[in-house]
Amino acid sequence: MKKLVVVLMLVALVVAACDDSSGPEGPETTEAPPETEAPPETEAPPETEAPPETEAPPETEAPDTTTASDTTDDTETPWWILILVGGGLLILIAVFVNRGSRKSAAAAVAATTWKSNARAGYADSLWLYDNMTEAIAVWRGNAKYDGTTDVDATAGTAKAQDWRELQTRQKTASDSLYALEAAAPDNQTAATARNAITTMKATREALDARAESRYAYRKAEGDDADADTLAEVRNREVRTSRNLADARSAYAKALSGLAAIA
Repeated sequence: MKKLVVVLMLVALVVAACDDSSGPEGPETTEAPPETEAPPETEAPPETEAPPETEAPPETEAPDTTTASDTTDDTETPWWILILVGGGLLILIAVFVNRGSRKSAAAAVAATTWKSNARAGYADSLWLYDNMTEAIAVWRGNAKYDGTTDVDATAGTAKAQDWRELQTRQKTASDSLYALEAAAPDNQTAATARNAITTMKATREALDARAESRYAYRKAEGDDADADTLAEVRNREVRTSRNLADARSAYAKALSGLAAIA
């Protein structure tokens, strides 16, 4: 058996050696294929026109929305809910009625207030007009020069009392008229009050100026001033007297407007 195996191995070696000695032949060289001519250039196909634009289809309206079917509630409302709703309505009605009553009362009080101020202001202003005169200004200038401005100092006691009261009356009149202006129901009423205050102050200033011009004349006269000085102070008296008359005229017009609303 061993001999047979050895023989087979030798045969295999011989066959392998024969195959190696013969070796593979190189590949046959093939000729290059003949050059082919380039195909003739083909013309570009003619341009085709764009297809006509088609109009968009008309917009379709959205379908009507369907309302939900009403649902019926067969259950009855409890009695206590009806009582609560009714009570709430009664409370609201009472609140609105009470609010309306308060507004009406406030409006009535406001009307009474500005009317009262108008009447009080007019009364004091009228007293001032009647007493801020040329006569009391001349008295004041003379009394100042004579040193008899105090009450009971001379026979002019009544005028001394009136002059002293001017300041008090002017303050009370101003307070009432300022209150009237602040609470006036309209712009016209406020303007009337303001005009009365303005003309009252202007008249008082003209009154004081007239009294001072009278005092200056008396003093110049007592000092034996020269004619030019006396003429100057005399002209001053004339000017202040005219200014007082003009101020009183404007004051009278303001009082007429105030009387119309008082």
